[in-house]
Amino acid sequence: MDILGEILKQVLAGAQQQQQQQPQRPPQQRAPQPQGRAPQGGPPPGMPSPDDLSEIFKQIFGGGQAEKLPDVVRQFEEKGLREQVDSWVRTGPNKPVDRRQIEDVFGSREIDELARKRNIDREHLAEVLSRYIPKIIDELTPTGQIDPRRR
Repeated sequence: MDILGEILKQVLAGAQQQQQQQPQRPPQQRAPQPQGRAPQGGPPPGMPSPDDLSEIFKQIFGGGQAEKLPDVVRQFEEKGLREQVDSWVRTGPNKPVDRRQIEDVFGSREIDELARKRNIDREHLAEVLSRYIPKIIDELTPTGQIDPRRR
């Protein structure tokens, strides 16, 4: 069973729903689309697709079973983000992290490599990771603690 894949589907579907519920500007106020790019049917240039995100998160968390979850949590704690990561693991609201904190935790070289391999803008990638990692860790720890089988 691909636990991380199922969680990613839920998280990404929730994010897509939120985007659809946001008020849209009238058509005459929309920014012009770049030549040769359809207005719909994929992410904007430089942004990760859902498939990219799935592969990136599986790489970060260690595959479909999220074997590296304890390591990821430890990385955040070692960078002084224990309060944030505790909020994601425990029940209750999740504290945010920003793009710079994500770059600090994973390292600029790692973020650059992930982005370069998929032709994604590194800043967009770090921003997306900062938005989704708290939600993913929250979903991977429904009981408010890391599953002892993963340690």
